[in-house]
Amino acid sequence: MARQLTLSVSLPDAASFDNFYSAGNEELVAALRHFAVTVDKAPTVMHVFGSPGCGKTHLMHAAVRLSRESGQTVHHLPMREKGIGVSIMEQVEGVGLVYIDDIDVITGRRDVERALFQLFERAQDSAGRLVTTARQAAHHLGLALPDLVSRLQSGQTYRITPLTDTQKRNALRLRAAGRGMALSDDVADYVLRRYPRDTHALFGLLDRIDKASLTAQRRITIPFLQELERH
Repeated sequence: MARQLTLSVSLPDAASFDNFYSAGNEELVAALRHFAVTVDKAPTVMHVFGSPGCGKTHLMHAAVRLSRESGQTVHHLPMREKGIGVSIMEQVEGVGLVYIDDIDVITGRRDVERALFQLFERAQDSAGRLVTTARQAAHHLGLALPDLVSRLQSGQTYRITPLTDTQKRNALRLRAAGRGMALSDDVADYVLRRYPRDTHALFGLLDRIDKASLTAQRRITIPFLQELERH
């Protein structure tokens, strides 16, 4: 059961490169796409970091999906999920391509840090590759094992550039269009004024609006949103 979890953690249906608004992060998205499907001459390690809600997990899920679709051996370790720890890492054999999301949570947990370092070692020995995400660059994570920091810094490192308000509006409309929703600039601006602006919160709100709109058979307008707020 533990081994299955590393291989088959479910992914949100919406997570793809096509619906990630990449403005300011085009180089990162191109590199991650390449990493996800290329075996020969690909870098061994990629570390992606950025502030909460900037899209790290969306990109991770998109890359995992693309790698699976390309037929690669994929292990997905979302470290915030209950049950992901030393025993799971120790069962990752044959390595292949390993995606480790939110490694921030292991800081100070020496047993987990050591297990991650050993996973890096196995990857190096078997030509495996790893992608990690965190809120900060490796040297700012406060990890106890210097060798683990060195491994995280040994490949490519990318910082996700936060979106401007205009770009968030465009990202919101892109995600809405992918769900078949018509979202005007006025409605998008209203949402940005009234609700938290990190993309995770915005896209979660968009999902709720979509369901309410389908249930009520109503167009998404500012009056409709105001009605939802009153109930």
